Amino acid sequence: MNFIAKSPLCGLFVSASAIFCFSHVATAQTQTERIALYCKVWGFLKYHHPNVAGGTIDWDSVFIAHVRGATSTKDKIQFNNELTELIMTAGAIADPQIARLSGDIFTKNHDLRWLQNSSILNKENRNKLLFIYTHRNRGNNRFAKFNNYTDYSGEKAYDEMTWPTAEYRLLFLARFWNAINYYDPYKFITAENWNNVLTRFIPKLRNVKDTAAYYKILLQLAVALHDGHAQLYGRDDIWGKYLLPFYTTVLGDTVVITHIDDAGRCTKAGIRQGDLLVAINNEQIAKRIARFKPYISSSNSSSLNRGLMYTLLRTTDTTERVTIKRGAKTFTAAISSIPASKRNWQYQNNYTVNDKGYEMIGKSIIKVYTDQSWGKNADTIKALMRTKRAIIFDSRSYMDDDAFYSIFDMFLPGPTPIDIETKIMPDEPGYFKWVLSPKVGSVNPHPYSGTVIILADERCQSQGEYTVMTLQTIPHSVTIGSQTGGLDGAVSFIPMGGKLGITHSGYGIYYPDKTPTQQRGVRIDIQVKKSARNIIRDEDPALHEALKYLNTKDIR
Repeated sequence: MNFIAKSPLCGLFVSASAIFCFSHVATAQTQTERIALYCKVWGFLKYHHPNVAGGTIDWDSVFIAHVRGATSTKDKIQFNNELTELIMTAGAIADPQIARLSGDIFTKNHDLRWLQNSSILNKENRNKLLFIYTHRNRGNNRFAKFNNYTDYSGEKAYDEMTWPTAEYRLLFLARFWNAINYYDPYKFITAENWNNVLTRFIPKLRNVKDTAAYYKILLQLAVALHDGHAQLYGRDDIWGKYLLPFYTTVLGDTVVITHIDDAGRCTKAGIRQGDLLVAINNEQIAKRIARFKPYISSSNSSSLNRGLMYTLLRTTDTTERVTIKRGAKTFTAAISSIPASKRNWQYQNNYTVNDKGYEMIGKSIIKVYTDQSWGKNADTIKALMRTKRAIIFDSRSYMDDDAFYSIFDMFLPGPTPIDIETKIMPDEPGYFKWVLSPKVGSVNPHPYSGTVIILADERCQSQGEYTVMTLQTIPHSVTIGSQTGGLDGAVSFIPMGGKLGITHSGYGIYYPDKTPTQQRGVRIDIQVKKSARNIIRDEDPALHEALKYLNTKDIR
């Protein structure tokens, strides 16, 4: 018989069938919470128990052996029995020594409240885990090392496992979640509580039905870090193997075609540099951006726009219909796409460079491009800079030549640190040590006395941002432009099976006064944002502002 009952939760009348659904949802939720706790206990033992962290136990196999029992238990007592077996598998600590933390330590990421506050974990297991924490592993850790970044090469690769079973999908989730929980330097600024990320993705990965959906879930898992360095590697064809034959710049919902990759195809379709891309295959560009956004890893809106450039033009078809706007005219044309493997990536990032590495602006100003091979022309550029009243460093690029750092002797009165960093402590999971960077420059009683301007925008990310931070050590330098990518520090790679991996920022980067750069980007003294109109007209508002600033100082 169907009867009506009043729900105490919401004050609404619901049927018996609805009560059954609520019960089913509650059961699924409880099961997810237990799996989450299992993953946390397994990861805690992985990094804290000397026998496991030391590498004497195949800890992945232990996960697989126990996870089925953890997912099928009917009550809390049975579940805690499974956890007891898991803890016992790690063995006794042969020489328990009390671990003590000391030094200048970054503590914001350390969080073991789940161990203290869990309503599922019984007192016996809690006390066992607390004992292990007090006598945690000292010294090397097989699964997490520091090698100028957080190194996870001790993990099993499972390269051939292209479609893992549900148990292995949960293993890779537990591996990723715990690696980030204990060793990601920026976990504390993720928008979503990291515990919620685990419970959110457990049902997703248990229930996923095919590889295409699986890859998209892994993309979303990377996105959860809110770190532009967090990318899924090993599958670059999720959105199709083809690309439209031009490059774009994304500004919110406006997409401007900035360069042509294949002139023949674009000419045939009547597409030019400076056109606005309005729709692809009848899908309005704003709707297409909204569809892709959940899968684009970014630290801020600037890096999101950069990330969208790589994805918006992907297609599964060899021909697409695109809608273009040029001035007051709008038209639709068919255009053939190109294999992504044959893409000419020269203009993808739209970096500011030239062949010489510099150009003269009037008689008193030299504009220097930082994206150059400084080992070949550093002396020439340094000699020219010494003779000019002003230097504009155009750093809207990615600097990858360490010879660049040799120029700072002429600018700095003495050795100067670039930044302070948070680096992992393999035997103190969740804690990081503050380390001041090596210094640039040397004692110089007569440093360069002219005006130094630095140009920066969203094209600066990671090493590009570090380049700007290095230039900002020059006394009285002025940085002009807009928000940079907000993803600094070397990249770490977490293997996820099937030759897949998710990356993240491997250590934290801060200004020497501990002002953060992650998500924020580097310091900008004079904000100048470019518009779609600037791009269409090939205008450079940041450079214009720099010249305007120099003009106030009577430098031309």
